[in-house]
Amino acid sequence: MSERPRLRRAAALSRLGALYGRHLARRGALRLTRHGADTEAGLRRFDELYGPARITALSAGEREQLGAHGRCVACGLCGFAAPRAGYVRPERLPSQLTRSLPDLWVTRDLPLDAVDWRAAAAVCPTGVPLPAMRGFVRERLAREGVEPPVPRSSVPLPGTEPPTAPPAPPPVVG
Repeated sequence: MSERPRLRRAAALSRLGALYGRHLARRGALRLTRHGADTEAGLRRFDELYGPARITALSAGEREQLGAHGRCVACGLCGFAAPRAGYVRPERLPSQLTRSLPDLWVTRDLPLDAVDWRAAAAVCPTGVPLPAMRGFVRERLAREGVEPPVPRSSVPLPGTEPPTAPPAPPPVVG
């Protein structure tokens, strides 16, 4: 390989590195200037956009809890330690009830207090905090309500409109 293509490649990589460095510097400066100023406005905008679908911002404490909720490996040991109460089984709480937070309202009629969550948590091999999860569900229901979300207005997709009737033929004069 001749010397010329190597020099061109080295020059291109150095320009790329310099531009990427400039990008990182600008991005860092923007983050420093915007970090605290737009947080409240950003949360308000988030609630405007996603609030009707019950997708709400999580607090810092809730974010920490969700990590522990995800440790469930669905072994089923908690189901043996604590009997079920209707639909509610201890193993369903981490695997089904806290995965889709906008759909928590469907748990409104479940007897969450009829299950011995402490006994179920005591046998959990991964240490999933089942009593805290029950409290998490209860708090979210209290904050967001127990009624189903308002359905979105349905807008037909392109190409799915019902066919229109052909125009009537003109009258025949004769």
